[in-house]
Amino acid sequence: QIQVFVPAAPGGGWDQTARTMDQVLRSEKLISGSQITNVGGAGGTVGLPQFINQWGGKGNSLMVAGMVMVGAIIANKAANNLTQVTPIARLTGEFEALVVPADSPFKTAADFVAALKADPTKVPVAGGSA
Repeated sequence: QIQVFVPAAPGGGWDQTARTMDQVLRSEKLISGSQITNVGGAGGTVGLPQFINQWGGKGNSLMVAGMVMVGAIIANKAANNLTQVTPIARLTGEFEALVVPADSPFKTAADFVAALKADPTKVPVAGGSA
């Protein structure tokens, strides 16, 4: 039996990936059983320390996560980071897009980065991941 840890709430992308992976592994008879555990919050940084501290070193345990955790670790000044886990497979790809209104003062990504570096509090940013 494998233990699958998802540092996100049920229903999101990481959870759907874990549950699809579980279905395929079961249907191909590669595993006899599994347990999926969800711990949501703060882009995965609530669950990450739990995985490291409680599941680390267990050969039947794995975590399903994504690139958003990289930014969340920085933004939340998390005590744990991804150097404390071992990536074993890439199952999905994530594409990022930076869009602005047509009348925005930002005409290039370099313009946007320069404004962020100058004063990040003056650059309104919104995001989504559904």
